[in-house]
Amino acid sequence: MCYVSELAVSQSAQGVGIGKGLMDEARRQLGPSVAISLISMPDAVGFYERIGMKRMADAFWFSREG
Repeated sequence: MCYVSELAVSQSAQGVGIGKGLMDEARRQLGPSVAISLISMPDAVGFYERIGMKRMADAFWFSREG
């Protein structure tokens, strides 16, 4: 499994396929036997759904201390 910890495209460059291209290339490099997981910011959920990622019901974490 591959966890994508950060994917950001500047607001002025959004909507031209950069984010989709990055995810497509990650999938190509990893191959079909590796799953990809990430946690989306609320305003980016629609993007991930549009590129075909499935929404997961629950995610959990412990925050860092200090």
